Amino acid sequence: MQRLLIGFCALFSLAVHAAPLTPPKGGQYAVIVQGNNGVEFARHADDMIAPASTMKVLTALAARLELGADFRFATDIQAQPGAKQGTTINGDIWINFVGDPTLSRMDLVALFKQLGVTRIQGNVYVNTGAYNGYERGNGWSWGDQTLCFAAPVSSVIIDKNCAYGTITATQIGKPATGNVATGVPIGIGADNVEVMSYGDMARQFCALEVDMAKGNFYELKGCITPNKEPQGLRFAIHDVEAWGWDNIRWAMDRAGIKHDGLLRVTHKSPDNAETLGTHYSVSLPVMLAKMLKKSDNLYADTFLKTVGRHYYNKPGSYRSGTMAVRAILTKNGIDLGNATLADGSGLSAHNLISARQMLSVLNFIQKNDAELGLIKLLPSSQVDGTLAWRRSVTAPMMKNKVHAKTGTITGTSNLVGFIDTAGGQRKAFVMFQRGLSQDPATHERYRASKAAWPWTVFEKGVLESIYQQQPIQIADQG
Repeated sequence: MQRLLIGFCALFSLAVHAAPLTPPKGGQYAVIVQGNNGVEFARHADDMIAPASTMKVLTALAARLELGADFRFATDIQAQPGAKQGTTINGDIWINFVGDPTLSRMDLVALFKQLGVTRIQGNVYVNTGAYNGYERGNGWSWGDQTLCFAAPVSSVIIDKNCAYGTITATQIGKPATGNVATGVPIGIGADNVEVMSYGDMARQFCALEVDMAKGNFYELKGCITPNKEPQGLRFAIHDVEAWGWDNIRWAMDRAGIKHDGLLRVTHKSPDNAETLGTHYSVSLPVMLAKMLKKSDNLYADTFLKTVGRHYYNKPGSYRSGTMAVRAILTKNGIDLGNATLADGSGLSAHNLISARQMLSVLNFIQKNDAELGLIKLLPSSQVDGTLAWRRSVTAPMMKNKVHAKTGTITGTSNLVGFIDTAGGQRKAFVMFQRGLSQDPATHERYRASKAAWPWTVFEKGVLESIYQQQPIQIADQG
């Protein structure tokens, strides 16, 4: 009896002292929560909001439904029957790229080694027919094009279409130099980079910038502070065709194969060809876990295009992929209504969805989790992925209780998924926040102090209210 009274008093104290939550000034939000008996809370749930990376939840579900758990990408090399004679291929070969986001340069070497030859006497055709259309989505920021999280999504993907280099800037007034690892087919120029102090950079409004208008040569310009060690750089590949050709030449050389012929692009493989070697990716659930936990954009848009290709039996594209996602979800009773789908990653500013529409996707995932197994692939609070260190879920009681997908682009902070409450119930929730902005002085003060951003505090309050099974109280600002 005493224990019951203590528990009651604790709950009563929490309820009495829970102050209304204040959303960020000037921003907009949408929240919806569903428990065993239906929707328990909804505020602005029908407003259309950019989902950012929470779009990957839709992509993952459509890929799992359409492709199946056993799906693997298969990149193969083909030739005409009888072309291989001993250690020589007398004739052309076709490398059929299918947009495998896991394919590495060393995988390409291993694929060539499967041929068991030392010479190819014919042309090497690079088949890019798996996808067509744009390599980047409509609505992607042009300023992100040099960054690896916005790498081009094409049939040819090698090392995630991202290359690494360094810039060395050891002393103010001395020139900087750019470097790449031996064999990596990109170039870095740093002749136009000034090495100066942080204060001088701020006073001159100067920063390090990249001009990639020259194929896969990256011209650095602007300013950088000195550092004793080389500073790492990552670049999204600009010319995918050249990237493919250069890596194929490199891989053939590493495999000990001499090539007498040309490298050419095609959009189909020959009829009745003989497959001489195949590289398989890991299984779909493993790739979906990587996509969801790490919020990998390349994986997401590869799955989108592959779903479009599989569903319509035509080359995949952003258009066919988004149409296929909508059709697949509709077929399974999920009505996206007036939602706008532009890509699979959420990078596009053209994506729009309401919290209620997103909740319908979560409801389907939860009801079919025994078969789909998607919830365990989501990041878990204080455990892994993008929720390992998210400050809204760092309270000890929240460890491994939130299984959700984050979504962040400029001015937007979203979280959608599931909470295992203190009472043992699993609740689905969607929390969107947009229009998040501060004046420069306030922003700098928060950044310097490392204080939690207002939208993080608001998110934390909502999540903890759900976990503790308390009513969500929000004091909307007038």
